[in-house]
Amino acid sequence: MSRLKIAFVGSGGAARGLAHLGVLKACEELGIHPEIYVGAGAGALVSATYGQDIPLDVLLDAYRLPWRRRHRGPRLHVSSFFGAPALRDLLDPGYLCSGVFSIDRLERYVRRTLPINDFRQLPHAVYVTAVDVDSAKRVVFGPGYDEATPISQAVAASCCVPGLFRPYRINGRYHLSGEVIRTLSADVAVNAGANIVIISNIYRPEERDGSQRSIARSGAPSVVRQSLSILLAEKERRGVELLSKLYPSVTFLDVAPAIGRYSYMNRFAAKPLVLRGYRTALRILAAAKEKGVFDAPSSKSALN
Repeated sequence: MSRLKIAFVGSGGAARGLAHLGVLKACEELGIHPEIYVGAGAGALVSATYGQDIPLDVLLDAYRLPWRRRHRGPRLHVSSFFGAPALRDLLDPGYLCSGVFSIDRLERYVRRTLPINDFRQLPHAVYVTAVDVDSAKRVVFGPGYDEATPISQAVAASCCVPGLFRPYRINGRYHLSGEVIRTLSADVAVNAGANIVIISNIYRPEERDGSQRSIARSGAPSVVRQSLSILLAEKERRGVELLSKLYPSVTFLDVAPAIGRYSYMNRFAAKPLVLRGYRTALRILAAAKEKGVFDAPSSKSALN
C-alpha cells in the first residue's frame, strides 16, 4: 500500500482568498499536514508562503490592525498590487493599454518577503499556475515543470487578472492568471503523487431566500460578483467531477465556504473570511477524518 500523501489546492479570488488561511488553520488543528501545495492567484500567494513553512499566525498577522499585530514583518496592503508602468511600458502603447495596472509591485513585495524564492529549495512541493497569453496554454511553475523561474515572478504571473493588470512577462512570454484557463489545477497535485486533495474554493455563490432583498436589487457590483461566482463555481464543480472519474483512487475534499456578500477587494474583512474558511473546513475535514479517509489511501470519494 502506498504512503498517504495530502495536497492543498487553493483557488484565486483576491481578498476572498483569505479564507484559504482558515482552511489551513483547520488542517493544523486536526493534525492534517499537506505535503503538496498548488495555487492560482490568491491560492498561489498562500501556497508560496505557507508551503515553505511560514507559520500561519505570521501570515495572519499581515492583515491584523497595527495595534493587534504579534509579529514584526511586512504587511500586505492593497497598494502592493497596483504599480505604475515602467519606462519600457510607456514606449509600448499597445502593451500599456492591455491592463490598468502593472503587477511588478507585487512581485517586488513577494521577492522581499519570501525567505526562499527558489522552487528547488522549498521543503514542500509548491506549484503555481498561469496561462501563456499567446499560446493559450497553461503554464505550471514548480518541481518537474518550470522550476527555474523565481517564485515571486510565478506568483505575480498567476495574480494577473485580465484587464486589471497588464500581462506579466517572464523570459519574453506574457502571462495571466492560471484561472483564465482552469479554475483549479488539482490534476497537478495528483500528478505529484497526492492521494488526498483538499480543495479550498472561495467561489461558492451567495444564496438568498424569498424573505431577503434580491441580489438583482443590490446594484451592479453585487450582480457581477454573483455572476462570476456562479460561473466559476460551476466550472470548479465540473472539474472535480471529471477528476474523480479520471483518478478513481484519489479522494477529493471540496471545501467551499459560504463567503456571502464579501467583495473580492475587501481585505478589511480578513477576520470573517478566515473564520468562514476555518468553520467550513473543520466540518468537512473532521467528518472525513471520522470516516477514516486520512488513515490510509482509500478508494474514490468526493465530499462536499
